Amino acid sequence: MKKLPNAPAPSDPSDTLAAIGPVARSSVVDAVADRLRGEILAGRLAAGSRLPSERELSLALGVNRLTLRAALARLEAMGLVTTRHGSGTEVASWRERAGLEALPMVMGSLQEGEPAWLELLTSMLEVRRILASEAVALAAVRHTEEDIEALRAIADEQKTRLHDPLAFARGELAFQRALIRAAGNVGFELILNSFARFPEEQPALVASLYDRRDDSLAFYGAIIDLVRSGDGRAARTTLQMALATIDDAWLKRHGHQAAIAANKAAAPRKQDKTIKERVTRAPRKSRR
Repeated sequence: MKKLPNAPAPSDPSDTLAAIGPVARSSVVDAVADRLRGEILAGRLAAGSRLPSERELSLALGVNRLTLRAALARLEAMGLVTTRHGSGTEVASWRERAGLEALPMVMGSLQEGEPAWLELLTSMLEVRRILASEAVALAAVRHTEEDIEALRAIADEQKTRLHDPLAFARGELAFQRALIRAAGNVGFELILNSFARFPEEQPALVASLYDRRDDSLAFYGAIIDLVRSGDGRAARTTLQMALATIDDAWLKRHGHQAAIAANKAAAPRKQDKTIKERVTRAPRKSRR
Protein backbone atom coordinates (compact mmCIF):
# COMPACT_ATOMS: atom_id res chain seq x y z
CA MET A 1 0.00 0.00 0.00
CA LYS A 2 1.20 3.50 -0.81
CA LYS A 3 2.84 5.28 2.10
CA LEU A 4 1.17 8.39 3.42
CA PRO A 5 2.96 11.55 2.36
CA ASN A 6 5.28 12.27 5.26
CA ALA A 7 8.59 10.90 3.99
CA PRO A 8 11.35 13.43 3.22
CA ALA A 9 11.12 14.77 -0.32
CA PRO A 10 14.23 15.02 -2.46
CA SER A 11 13.36 18.50 -3.78
CA ASP A 12 14.42 21.69 -2.04
CA PRO A 13 11.54 23.67 -0.44
CA SER A 14 12.62 26.77 -2.35
CA ASP A 15 12.12 24.92 -5.64
CA THR A 16 8.64 23.85 -4.60
CA LEU A 17 7.68 27.36 -3.54
CA ALA A 18 8.99 28.82 -6.79
CA ALA A 19 6.57 26.60 -8.70
CA ILE A 20 3.59 27.49 -6.52
CA GLY A 21 3.18 31.10 -7.60
CA PRO A 22 1.41 34.02 -5.89
CA VAL A 23 -1.97 33.51 -4.22
CA ALA A 24 -5.17 35.44 -4.88
CA ARG A 25 -5.84 38.53 -2.76
CA SER A 26 -9.16 37.36 -1.25
CA SER A 27 -8.75 36.13 2.36
CA VAL A 28 -5.00 36.32 1.97
CA VAL A 29 -4.04 34.80 5.33
CA ASP A 30 -6.43 31.89 4.75
CA ALA A 31 -5.12 31.41 1.23
CA VAL A 32 -1.47 31.38 2.32
CA ALA A 33 -2.16 28.99 5.20
CA ASP A 34 -4.18 26.69 2.92
CA ARG A 35 -1.49 26.75 0.24
CA LEU A 36 1.34 25.86 2.61
CA ARG A 37 -0.83 23.33 4.44
CA GLY A 38 -1.57 21.55 1.17
CA GLU A 39 2.12 21.41 0.26
CA ILE A 40 3.01 20.00 3.70
CA LEU A 41 0.24 17.40 3.81
CA ALA A 42 0.98 16.29 0.25
CA GLY A 43 4.63 15.73 1.23
CA ARG A 44 6.06 18.31 -1.15
CA LEU A 45 7.32 20.25 1.86
CA ALA A 46 8.74 17.34 3.81
CA ALA A 47 8.84 16.86 7.57
CA GLY A 48 12.17 18.08 8.92
CA SER A 49 12.87 20.50 6.07
CA ARG A 50 13.42 24.16 6.86
CA LEU A 51 11.29 26.74 5.12
CA PRO A 52 13.02 29.62 3.31
CA SER A 53 13.42 32.92 5.13
CA GLU A 54 10.41 35.17 5.67
CA ARG A 55 11.68 37.46 2.92
CA GLU A 56 12.03 34.64 0.38
CA LEU A 57 8.75 33.03 1.38
CA SER A 58 6.75 36.25 1.26
CA LEU A 59 8.18 37.10 -2.17
CA ALA A 60 7.43 33.59 -3.49
CA LEU A 61 3.81 33.79 -2.31
CA GLY A 62 3.31 37.44 -3.21
CA VAL A 63 2.31 38.58 0.28
CA ASN A 64 3.77 40.81 2.97
CA ARG A 65 5.54 39.49 6.05
CA LEU A 66 2.70 40.25 8.46
CA THR A 67 0.35 38.11 6.36
CA LEU A 68 2.95 35.35 6.16
CA ARG A 69 3.51 35.37 9.93
CA ALA A 70 -0.24 35.11 10.58
CA ALA A 71 -0.47 32.16 8.19
CA LEU A 72 2.52 30.43 9.79
CA ALA A 73 0.99 30.96 13.23
CA ARG A 74 -2.10 29.07 12.06
CA LEU A 75 0.02 26.23 10.73
CA GLU A 76 1.93 26.09 14.02
CA ALA A 77 -1.36 25.87 15.93
CA MET A 78 -2.30 22.92 13.69
CA GLY A 79 0.99 21.20 14.53
CA LEU A 80 2.28 21.41 10.96
CA VAL A 81 5.29 23.70 11.51
CA THR A 82 7.50 24.77 14.40
CA THR A 83 9.02 28.23 14.62
CA ARG A 84 12.02 29.01 16.82
CA HIS A 85 13.47 32.47 17.24
CA GLY A 86 16.74 32.67 15.40
CA SER A 87 16.31 29.25 13.78
CA GLY A 88 13.50 29.87 11.32
CA THR A 89 10.49 27.69 10.60
CA GLU A 90 10.67 23.93 10.18
CA VAL A 91 8.09 21.56 8.76
CA ALA A 92 6.81 19.24 11.50
CA SER A 93 5.69 15.63 11.22
CA TRP A 94 1.90 15.89 11.19
CA ARG A 95 1.64 12.27 12.36
CA GLU A 96 3.47 13.17 15.57
CA ARG A 97 2.09 16.65 16.27
CA ALA A 98 -1.30 17.12 14.62
CA GLY A 99 -4.63 16.06 16.08
CA LEU A 100 -7.62 14.32 14.54
CA GLU A 101 -8.57 17.57 12.83
CA ALA A 102 -5.72 16.88 10.39
CA LEU A 103 -7.54 13.84 9.01
CA PRO A 104 -9.91 15.71 6.66
CA MET A 105 -7.09 18.10 5.73
CA VAL A 106 -4.79 15.25 4.71
CA MET A 107 -7.59 13.51 2.80
CA GLY A 108 -8.27 16.76 0.98
CA SER A 109 -4.67 16.87 -0.22
CA LEU A 110 -4.93 13.42 -1.83
CA GLN A 111 -6.79 12.07 -4.84
CA GLU A 112 -9.93 10.10 -4.00
CA GLY A 113 -9.40 6.38 -4.47
CA GLU A 114 -5.61 6.33 -4.31
CA PRO A 115 -4.12 3.93 -1.73
CA ALA A 116 -3.12 6.61 0.79
CA TRP A 117 -6.61 8.17 0.59
CA LEU A 118 -8.20 4.76 1.14
CA GLU A 119 -5.93 4.13 4.12
CA LEU A 120 -7.07 7.38 5.71
CA LEU A 121 -10.71 6.65 4.91
CA THR A 122 -10.43 3.24 6.54
CA SER A 123 -8.78 4.85 9.58
CA MET A 124 -11.64 7.35 9.83
CA LEU A 125 -14.26 4.60 9.69
CA GLU A 126 -12.41 2.61 12.35
CA VAL A 127 -12.22 5.64 14.66
CA ARG A 128 -15.93 6.24 14.15
CA ARG A 129 -16.75 2.62 15.06
CA ILE A 130 -14.63 2.76 18.20
CA LEU A 131 -16.07 6.10 19.30
CA ALA A 132 -19.69 5.12 18.63
CA SER A 133 -19.47 1.66 20.18
CA GLU A 134 -17.74 2.86 23.34
CA ALA A 135 -20.15 5.78 23.64
CA VAL A 136 -23.20 3.54 23.36
CA ALA A 137 -21.69 1.16 25.94
CA LEU A 138 -21.24 3.97 28.47
CA ALA A 139 -24.60 5.53 27.61
CA ALA A 140 -26.33 2.20 28.26
CA VAL A 141 -25.11 2.41 31.87
CA ARG A 142 -25.22 6.16 32.50
CA HIS A 143 -28.16 7.55 30.51
CA THR A 144 -31.15 9.38 31.91
CA GLU A 145 -34.66 9.60 30.51
CA GLU A 146 -33.83 13.15 29.38
CA ASP A 147 -31.01 11.68 27.27
CA ILE A 148 -33.42 9.21 25.67
CA GLU A 149 -35.85 12.00 24.83
CA ALA A 150 -33.05 14.06 23.28
CA LEU A 151 -32.00 11.13 21.12
CA ARG A 152 -35.58 10.47 20.02
CA ALA A 153 -36.13 14.12 19.10
CA ILE A 154 -33.04 14.22 16.87
CA ALA A 155 -33.96 10.88 15.29
CA ASP A 156 -37.41 12.27 14.42
CA GLU A 157 -35.85 15.44 12.96
CA GLN A 158 -33.68 13.33 10.65
CA LYS A 159 -36.84 12.39 8.70
CA THR A 160 -37.04 15.99 7.49
CA ARG A 161 -33.44 16.02 6.22
CA LEU A 162 -33.55 13.12 3.77
CA HIS A 163 -33.41 15.46 0.76
CA ASP A 164 -30.09 17.03 1.81
CA PRO A 165 -27.08 14.77 2.55
CA LEU A 166 -25.10 17.54 4.26
CA ALA A 167 -28.03 18.51 6.50
CA PHE A 168 -28.54 14.81 7.26
CA ALA A 169 -24.84 14.49 8.17
CA ARG A 170 -25.09 17.45 10.53
CA GLY A 171 -28.14 15.83 12.13
CA GLU A 172 -26.16 12.62 12.49
CA LEU A 173 -23.43 14.55 14.30
CA ALA A 174 -26.07 16.06 16.60
CA PHE A 175 -27.34 12.56 17.38
CA GLN A 176 -23.80 11.37 18.10
CA ARG A 177 -23.21 14.36 20.36
CA ALA A 178 -26.40 13.59 22.32
CA LEU A 179 -25.26 9.96 22.59
CA ILE A 180 -21.84 11.00 23.88
CA ARG A 181 -23.41 13.35 26.40
CA ALA A 182 -25.51 10.45 27.61
CA ALA A 183 -22.22 8.57 27.97
CA GLY A 184 -20.89 11.36 30.20
CA ASN A 185 -17.45 11.54 28.58
CA VAL A 186 -16.11 15.00 27.69
CA GLY A 187 -13.07 13.52 25.95
CA PHE A 188 -15.31 11.69 23.47
CA GLU A 189 -17.13 14.93 22.72
CA LEU A 190 -13.85 16.69 21.94
CA ILE A 191 -12.93 13.86 19.56
CA LEU A 192 -16.31 14.27 17.89
CA ASN A 193 -15.50 17.93 17.28
CA SER A 194 -12.80 16.82 14.84
CA PHE A 195 -15.45 15.06 12.75
CA ALA A 196 -17.94 17.93 13.03
CA ARG A 197 -16.11 19.87 10.32
CA PHE A 198 -16.38 17.11 7.71
CA PRO A 199 -19.61 18.41 6.09
CA GLU A 200 -17.92 21.75 5.39
CA GLU A 201 -14.42 20.47 4.58
CA GLN A 202 -15.35 17.29 2.67
CA PRO A 203 -18.89 17.84 1.29
CA ALA A 204 -18.46 15.42 -1.62
CA LEU A 205 -17.22 12.62 0.63
CA VAL A 206 -19.98 13.27 3.18
CA ALA A 207 -22.64 13.15 0.47
CA SER A 208 -21.19 9.85 -0.68
CA LEU A 209 -21.06 8.41 2.85
CA TYR A 210 -24.75 9.26 3.39
CA ASP A 211 -25.97 7.92 0.07
CA ARG A 212 -28.67 5.69 1.64
CA ARG A 213 -30.29 8.00 4.12
CA ASP A 214 -33.70 6.29 4.07
CA ASP A 215 -32.11 3.06 5.25
CA SER A 216 -30.45 4.89 8.15
CA LEU A 217 -33.65 6.01 9.84
CA ALA A 218 -34.38 2.65 11.46
CA PHE A 219 -30.82 2.57 12.77
CA TYR A 220 -31.49 5.44 15.17
CA GLY A 221 -34.28 3.56 16.89
CA ALA A 222 -32.06 0.51 17.21
CA ILE A 223 -29.31 2.56 18.87
CA ILE A 224 -31.81 4.05 21.30
CA ASP A 225 -32.95 0.52 22.15
CA LEU A 226 -29.33 -0.46 22.82
CA VAL A 227 -28.95 2.48 25.21
CA ARG A 228 -32.22 1.63 26.99
CA SER A 229 -31.17 -2.01 27.36
CA GLY A 230 -28.74 -1.07 30.14
CA ASP A 231 -26.26 -3.73 28.96
CA GLY A 232 -23.08 -1.88 28.01
CA ARG A 233 -21.14 -4.93 26.86
CA ALA A 234 -23.88 -6.19 24.53
CA ALA A 235 -24.48 -2.67 23.23
CA ARG A 236 -20.79 -2.21 22.41
CA THR A 237 -20.45 -5.50 20.53
CA THR A 238 -23.73 -5.14 18.67
CA LEU A 239 -23.05 -1.64 17.41
CA GLN A 240 -19.43 -2.35 16.49
CA MET A 241 -20.42 -5.33 14.38
CA ALA A 242 -23.33 -3.51 12.78
CA LEU A 243 -21.15 -0.53 11.81
CA ALA A 244 -18.45 -2.86 10.44
CA THR A 245 -21.05 -4.50 8.20
CA ILE A 246 -22.37 -1.11 7.07
CA ASP A 247 -18.87 0.20 6.34
CA ASP A 248 -17.92 -2.89 4.33
CA ALA A 249 -21.12 -2.58 2.30
CA TRP A 250 -20.37 1.09 1.55
CA LEU A 251 -16.78 0.36 0.50
CA LYS A 252 -17.96 -2.40 -1.80
CA ARG A 253 -20.80 -0.29 -3.20
CA HIS A 254 -18.38 2.50 -4.13
CA GLY A 255 -15.71 0.28 -5.60
CA HIS A 256 -13.15 0.65 -2.82
CA GLN A 257 -12.30 -3.03 -2.74
CA ALA A 258 -8.72 -2.36 -1.65
CA ALA A 259 -9.90 -1.04 1.72
CA ILE A 260 -12.28 -3.88 2.54
CA ALA A 261 -9.61 -6.39 3.62
CA ALA A 262 -8.07 -3.91 6.06
CA ASN A 263 -11.51 -2.95 7.31
CA LYS A 264 -12.48 -6.56 7.99
CA ALA A 265 -9.20 -7.29 9.76
CA ALA A 266 -10.17 -4.87 12.52
CA ALA A 267 -13.78 -6.01 12.78
CA PRO A 268 -15.10 -8.95 14.82
CA ARG A 269 -15.01 -12.24 12.90
CA LYS A 270 -18.46 -13.43 13.78
CA GLN A 271 -21.20 -11.60 11.89
CA ASP A 272 -24.53 -10.76 13.46
CA LYS A 273 -27.91 -11.15 11.80
CA THR A 274 -29.45 -7.78 12.55
CA ILE A 275 -29.01 -5.13 15.17
CA LYS A 276 -32.68 -5.43 16.10
CA GLU A 277 -32.36 -9.12 16.90
CA ARG A 278 -29.43 -8.48 19.21
CA VAL A 279 -31.33 -5.73 20.96
CA THR A 280 -34.29 -8.01 21.68
CA ARG A 281 -31.97 -10.69 23.08
CA ALA A 282 -29.98 -8.28 25.27
CA PRO A 283 -31.06 -8.43 28.93
CA ARG A 284 -32.71 -5.26 30.17
CA LYS A 285 -31.67 -3.90 33.52
CA SER A 286 -34.12 -1.97 35.61
CA ARG A 287 -33.14 1.61 36.34
CA ARG A 288 -33.70 3.18 39.71
